[in-house]
Amino acid sequence: MSEPARDVYATLAREIASWGSFVSQWQISSELRPQSDKLATRLEAQFYSRFRPSRKQSPSRIYKHPDKLIEAKRKPPQAIMRLSLLGVPFLILLLISSGDCLSRSNHTAGNEVSTKRILDMATSRMRNIWSLQRRIFLQLTAKGKSPLGGQVLNAKQEVEAETYRLLYDLAANLSVVPVAQLDDPLMRRRVQRMAKLQLQGLRPKDYEQAKDLLRQTHSFVSGQLVCQQEDCSAHGPLAMYPQIVNKNMRTKLYEDLFANWFAWRKAVNEKETAKSTFIDYVRLLRIAATYNGHVTPSRTWYLNYDTENFQAELEAVVWEIMPLYRELHAYLRHEVQSTYPKADTKSDGAISAPIMDQILSQDWYPHQFFRTPHQGKQHQLPSVHRRLEEVLVTPVKINRKAAEFFESLGLNVLTENFYDLYSRRMKDDEGGPDCKSQVYYFPPDVALRYCPKLDYKKLMQTHGTMAELQYYLYKEQLPFGLDTEPCPGFGAAMAETVVLASGTARHLHRLHILLNDSLTEQQSLNRLFRMGVHTLIAVPQYFINDKFLVDVMDGRIGVKDYNCAYWGLQDKFAGVQPPSQRNNKDFDLDFKFYRGMNPETSNTKKFIAEILGFQFYRSFCLASGQYKPGDPKFPLHNCDFYDSKEAGKKMRDMMQLGATRHWRDVMEIATGERKLSGRGILEYFAPLFTWLKERNKQLDIEPGWDADELCRRD
Repeated sequence: MSEPARDVYATLAREIASWGSFVSQWQISSELRPQSDKLATRLEAQFYSRFRPSRKQSPSRIYKHPDKLIEAKRKPPQAIMRLSLLGVPFLILLLISSGDCLSRSNHTAGNEVSTKRILDMATSRMRNIWSLQRRIFLQLTAKGKSPLGGQVLNAKQEVEAETYRLLYDLAANLSVVPVAQLDDPLMRRRVQRMAKLQLQGLRPKDYEQAKDLLRQTHSFVSGQLVCQQEDCSAHGPLAMYPQIVNKNMRTKLYEDLFANWFAWRKAVNEKETAKSTFIDYVRLLRIAATYNGHVTPSRTWYLNYDTENFQAELEAVVWEIMPLYRELHAYLRHEVQSTYPKADTKSDGAISAPIMDQILSQDWYPHQFFRTPHQGKQHQLPSVHRRLEEVLVTPVKINRKAAEFFESLGLNVLTENFYDLYSRRMKDDEGGPDCKSQVYYFPPDVALRYCPKLDYKKLMQTHGTMAELQYYLYKEQLPFGLDTEPCPGFGAAMAETVVLASGTARHLHRLHILLNDSLTEQQSLNRLFRMGVHTLIAVPQYFINDKFLVDVMDGRIGVKDYNCAYWGLQDKFAGVQPPSQRNNKDFDLDFKFYRGMNPETSNTKKFIAEILGFQFYRSFCLASGQYKPGDPKFPLHNCDFYDSKEAGKKMRDMMQLGATRHWRDVMEIATGERKLSGRGILEYFAPLFTWLKERNKQLDIEPGWDADELCRRD
């Protein structure tokens, strides 16, 4: 059976009512109806034969409920609706399956005309949504208007609602288009991209429930839920982020880390709230997958990666960088033993989860508990804050310097008209603890609201934001549906390359912030160590969170095994264990897991951004001549590809393609490779890897771990 036919069969499981909007755009030839009844009988037999449960599989699996398999024995299609009664959709089936009704050339032309009409109508509706987004930007930046005013909130809700309705209706229409019979490759690509959805493919009632559940998980992280004492009246409850995270970052007492770890989990899972929320959300993800015809729900989670068994490719990357991770883990474990004796960390054991959380939060904290490779004031990284304020003066100048980076590569030049009309400063109290700049997309224009803070971290983040803005400027020239990244995380990966380049000593010297274009060998190693804690400790956590969710969705992890399965993944891929004995009645997922439950902010996307970002960075640096393997004067970790037209061409060629091609085709332009690889990370951190191996050998530290059995499955 052809792939288009399978797609149509999958659509039968979708709500039949959605065909109504499609019917008005097609005319059914009356002389085809007698043939349709004959073909209907034949297709019904094929459909039932294909999906009827085997004797060994009873009941069959449409999708799995967290507690038990839903017994959904597939009934003959008559129980759903006879195919011949579907009218217009059946005509599409006829066109797909029967070659003797009409000549291919005739109905191919008709298909393309009708499909173009559907896409044009959708584009018209999307323009209305873009107009709403323009209005939001203008309201947020108008003088005297509160950024939290009712008008803005209402407009944002309207944008979300209209976008959902548009994509839902469009997917229902496009899911019955015979893609293989469309001659226009761009039209084929648009149909393939928009015929299937993730959460937005759910029926309205289910979609609203999914949004409510995501709001609930957001409140687990940002809601003030934790009382540090039994009585909250004195100081009030705390939120996990940023309050508890910041307290954990600063404390030097293991008792505090231990208590905060337990208090937050107790608060979010009171009456099993977190667990039941997760179960309900997984159920909706599975339903969304059935609408796409995906028997394996993770195919919908990995929808736009278009890769069979994508998780295996992610896991292969984790194992590729694992030797470096093990060495860093072993060194940090040695530091933990010295600092936190009460944690009872074994010399060959895993690291307690509360301490690993603190390590991640202290990646750039100046008073971290772990020692960098070289101690002594002369080896510490130079402070750039005062000099940055003297040179760049204002956030506006940071924006212009970041824009200048892309102009040097030969990309778009931001005009004075852009800065006058579409670049606006956030209010001082508006950005929140992270204060991240925001890019607004309403073709033919792109706008920026930037953070007013002035520091080294914001300098690098602004370069990443400008990469996003540049990407939008190129994508707005593409048709609706293809004016996006080829897969989630692809745009963030390109932004990561510029963040890496802008933070080098070579680039800071170019900006007259540092006196020299390189650090001393000791300073450089200290910087790599900090970068390693920031990146190498986080990447396995992204993968663990992604794998746990996907394995639950696909039924490889059942409800009764949630907690111990989670700790099993932490042990296997990260060398992390719970701080004390746990069991499957507990639900110990980290707060970063809840952040990644939304497909738009998934841990998969963050994993791709890191791994692919280092791949792109290596490629751009080789193209620019700023990275010369084996030459200590041009190491990868100090590469600044500013002013490289060769690197700029690679970036521009990728940006211009948007989603018109498979992401592997697009990444091949820059890297010459078609698979994710840890090579970029390994070459970037090569000096750190060498030092860690030597230092661990000196300290008689054996890399690797053997975690204690701290989660009972009974």
